[in-house]
Amino acid sequence: MKLLRRKAHFTGYVVYHGEYFSEWHCPNKKCGFHVSEEYICCPYCGQRLRFPDPPDAGMIRISVESEN
Repeated sequence: MKLLRRKAHFTGYVVYHGEYFSEWHCPNKKCGFHVSEEYICCPYCGQRLRFPDPPDAGMIRISVESEN
């Protein structure tokens, strides 16, 4: 396990049943595993994680409509 905590990389938001969840990735360049805010360290490589506040950015909605 790595002793130093590194900032997890924020990749975006996931919308699930109307709720917004932040999506994070491990900061280790060789790993990049998807992690959630409940994790203390990456389950794949053992890197200790720190989660800063997600950046405030304008969000766009993307929806897929069927042609039926």
